Amino acid sequence: MEFPPDDLHLFVGPNGSGKTNLLEAVALLSLTKSFLGLEEEDLMQWGTEFYRVKATMRTDGGETEELEVVSQVLPRKQKACFHNGVKLPLSTLVGRLPIVTFLPQELSLFSGPPADRRRFLDQILCQVSPAYFVALMSYQKALKQRNALLKSIAERSADVSFLPPWDQELALYGAELTLMRLELVETFNLALREEVQALGETWETVCVRYQRSGTAREQSALQAEILGALLACRERDVILRSTTVGPHRDDWSVDVDGRALPTFASRGQQRVAVLALLLLQASYLEVRRGEKPVILLDDIFSELDEAHCKHLLDAFADHQILMTAAELPVETNAFKGSIRAVKDGQVRDVSLTR
Repeated sequence: MEFPPDDLHLFVGPNGSGKTNLLEAVALLSLTKSFLGLEEEDLMQWGTEFYRVKATMRTDGGETEELEVVSQVLPRKQKACFHNGVKLPLSTLVGRLPIVTFLPQELSLFSGPPADRRRFLDQILCQVSPAYFVALMSYQKALKQRNALLKSIAERSADVSFLPPWDQELALYGAELTLMRLELVETFNLALREEVQALGETWETVCVRYQRSGTAREQSALQAEILGALLACRERDVILRSTTVGPHRDDWSVDVDGRALPTFASRGQQRVAVLALLLLQASYLEVRRGEKPVILLDDIFSELDEAHCKHLLDAFADHQILMTAAELPVETNAFKGSIRAVKDGQVRDVSLTR
């Protein structure tokens, strides 16, 4: 697929025609995994055992780069990433093509499960910090091993003396994750009030509050704090066969005047907070990567009112935007960009006449 030089590209088609797949393919080149949190097997076309996504991009500096992500499940699970034809570790490819995504389910960000909110932070930080990506992968691997060991201990086929090495791993990488998440939250708080007011809300005090069991703010102290929490919860963890404390259990909320947003805000007000965070995310990525992110907007015309759609598109006017819609917006004559129809996974250009 070739993208003309327009900054805004709209893909129009009925539900199930493959529009979101296009956005997910672009996201794969940035995140190396699904922006929906899906497993690798769920990304592959039915009846196939692999996928390959490849694209050529032009940086803001005018350089041309080629990105590629390949994954297979048979004969064994494998994933590889390439930059200009050279195989690279996943951690060094993530974020080379920075992206910001808006998905319909993100409007339920504050009322949904904590895992969705953690994923929101993780996707941002992985794009700007290879160290965060490595720490996250290492933490998740250690967590999986510790949970398997807890199950064995509960079944009396292993002993609790095997736990300390995995506790050390979780404390080490968990401290790194927590510190970088706290830094991101503090950065958002510098401009969150300004963004929500620009979107029409008059909240005087608004901030992102990171929720965790401890209070330490320094690496060694935080490691010791996590180790202590793991030890204190060890008996409970064995009974539940799961690790019940750590960054994988943390959460965050947007607070207005000291109250968590979902406890009083309308759905419309929660949408404003999501959009404000979306705009802050774009600014953060641009500052940290030195590159404007590509904006992926899924079905915003049906999810947002006209005023918020216009605010969003105006804010991203100097970015490349890939967006989807089930039908053309009413004001197509005001639409400046390319429009393509999507049907049964096929894409074709659309000529508009008024």
